[in-house]
Order: sequence, then structure tokens, then C-alpha cells
Amino acid sequence: MKNIKGNKIAAVGLAALLSCVGVLNAAADAFTGFVMSPMAQMLILDPGDTYTGSLTLSNPANNEMAVGYQLDVRSFYRDDSNNAIFEDVDGRGQMADWITIDSPLTGSIEPNQTMRVNYTINVPTDAPAGGQYASIVATTMSPENDNPNNATMIKESVAMAYMIYAEVTGNVVHQGKVTNVDVPGFIFNGNITGSATIENTGNVHDIATYTMQVYPLFSDEEVFTNEEDPASATILPNRTRYIETAWENTPTIGIFNVVYTVEFEGVTTQVSKMVIKCPIWLLFIILFIIAALIIWIVMRVRHHKKPTKKKTATPVSTE
Repeated sequence: MKNIKGNKIAAVGLAALLSCVGVLNAAADAFTGFVMSPMAQMLILDPGDTYTGSLTLSNPANNEMAVGYQLDVRSFYRDDSNNAIFEDVDGRGQMADWITIDSPLTGSIEPNQTMRVNYTINVPTDAPAGGQYASIVATTMSPENDNPNNATMIKESVAMAYMIYAEVTGNVVHQGKVTNVDVPGFIFNGNITGSATIENTGNVHDIATYTMQVYPLFSDEEVFTNEEDPASATILPNRTRYIETAWENTPTIGIFNVVYTVEFEGVTTQVSKMVIKCPIWLLFIILFIIAALIIWIVMRVRHHKKPTKKKTATPVSTE
């Protein structure tokens, strides 16, 4: 057997925390979850080979009760909004059938204890090349020694998913494009943001990285940048994903030069734009002043153009 080796784990978007999946009767508040580590893994799999791997489930020390668990394997995919869909989409969830959990599927974890979950992936010799996506889902349950009248019974059932992003070797196609990059040129409130739409037209997931740099209008000194820690997003095959970066706590008023850069499939796409940040109340004041100034100028012009009446001299009689 070969040990699973992570290729790269994207910094953004790999962890999936599922919503509450049920509510159990309880007489008192109780801890309803555990800590899963890691939350995701990226692999390169060869057809016909066998791989082993593991994750851990921990019951925090500050919890005073045992936490029951149930393990199962599910396919997963992500829609264009990056929401996890726990089903086989486009045949990319076949890997769920290749995974066997080698640890007890149900049990309980005592406070301040950690359990290792081992699993094996048996890759078929005819496994299709490209991306395959599966998850090991751990759902909290009441410990086996609890009963409906026990005050320590878990109040809610919570599920967490360990996501496996696999690339099956063979005719793998890395292909895609950035279809749009945008930075709004004028904003009334909120933060300065850059956004992009990315389309993966290949047959395997790939990672897009994106950065935003903000400069004052007449300066080359950055007031915001994430170049040292670029944001990233994993784009699954046959999916289009919208990404966004924001300069948190953007000043209320200002004029800035913004550069937004996206890298995907070896291609760099960049947009540079001047951005004006002006609250709407200030805009109304400026418009009022401009309107008042125009009215004043028009009135002055009309006043100067108004004709003046000439006085006619009265003839004086000499008789």
C-alpha cells in the first residue's frame, strides 16, 4: 500500500461545515460537535493502486460528556456558488465507492480524547481520468450508554465532512479561463472590492489565485494588498465560480487606484481602475453646492445683460 500524500491544499474553500442535520430531545444544553483534522485532502491517484489515509476526531477538553459519532462515505460536488452537493454529479463522485473506512463506523469519544479514522482507497484499473470527489462525513450522536431520560443526551446532531479532492492520472485536461474581472469605479458605501468569474472547462479541479492592490491616487505606497498571502479558490471541472476580494474597513471618502489580478491555468488576467469612494450624503451636498453655484452664475449673467434706461434731457426754453 502507498500512503496518501497531499499535493496541495487550497487556502480557501476546502473546509466544508455542514448544517445541523437533526434535533434530538434533551433535558439540558450539551456540546454538539467535535474537532476534525484535517478538513480536506488533495491527492493524485493511479488506476489500479491502493492508498491509505487517516483523519482525526477530537472531543475538546472543556466538554464534560462523551460525544457519539457515526461515519459514512458520500460523493460530493460543488455548485457554481461553491455550495457542497453530496451526490455524484457528472460521474465525478465515483470515488465514494472506492473508499472503505477501516475504523469503527459508530462509537463515542471521551472528553479530551482523540480518535484516528483510517480509510483505504482501492482505485479501479478502469477508473476515469480526471477529478474525483468524495467525503467522509462524521455525524454526532448520543453516546451508546445514554438513554432518552439522560440529561447529558446530545441536543443537536451536527455533521462535518472531510473532503477528498483526487486527480486520477491518465488523460487529464487542465483547461479554463477567466471570463470577467471587475472593479467598480464608484461606490457610495461599503468596501472597495474586486471580483472575477472563472470557468473550468477541463476534467479536473484546479486552483485560481487572486490579489488586490490599492494605492492612494497620487502615491505608489500601497494602503492595502494581499500579495504576501494571496486568496485562492478551487474550481471543479465543468463549473463556473464567482470570486471576490474586499478591502475591509475602506475609508469613508477617498480616491484610489486599484489593481486586481487573477491567475488561472497559467494565464494572468489583470484590471486597473481608479475608484472613487463617496458617501451618498456627501454626493447630495456636492450636487446642491454645484446647483446653487450654477443658479448664482446664471442670475449674475442675467443681471449684467439687463438693459438700462437712458435718461432724455428736457429742452430748456430761451424765451
